[in-house]
Amino acid sequence: MLVFKRKQVVILSLVLLLLVAGYLQYTYNQSSNSTADKESIKTGEAVYVDKNESAADTGKDDKPEKSLKASKKAEDFFAQAKLDKEMSRSKDTDSLKEISEDPNATNEAKDKAYEQRMKIVASSEKEMRIETLIKEKGFGDVIVLLGDDDSLDVIVKAPTLTTQHVAQIADVASRQAQIPIGSIHVKNIF
Repeated sequence: MLVFKRKQVVILSLVLLLLVAGYLQYTYNQSSNSTADKESIKTGEAVYVDKNESAADTGKDDKPEKSLKASKKAEDFFAQAKLDKEMSRSKDTDSLKEISEDPNATNEAKDKAYEQRMKIVASSEKEMRIETLIKEKGFGDVIVLLGDDDSLDVIVKAPTLTTQHVAQIADVASRQAQIPIGSIHVKNIF
């Protein structure tokens, strides 16, 4: 009976990961189809970008194009970071679950594994709550990473961050994670 449940959990986890990967691939393809220059770049083709090339060399203003490329890079970063975070958490949780269900493990090891699993779940819930509240403030995307040392990293998709933005983000994160503002690190990617 125990093996059957473990197999169900593993299969369900794999199905969820496949669905998330499929969704991310779909959104990636949708955004790349709408912004790619189909005449000069094929999907998946490597592109050389000369940092010394200026708008005067090309005869056009390329600021919007650079902004689109930077924004696309940020989208890729957030999608990959969220996927990596979820996969890592899933692996950790599965390992800890195996320990807590192992009949040969000591009661102390089982208790520690269970406590770690609950800590992972609590951290995940805090991170999701913080991400949602920060998105409500008008930021395009956000990823929150709660460290084991009670530090918190917040990365938001924004061209720039003002002092007011950082204060709003730190306030939300501090209240939700119940950690001091000094332990919160805010960074932007665009």
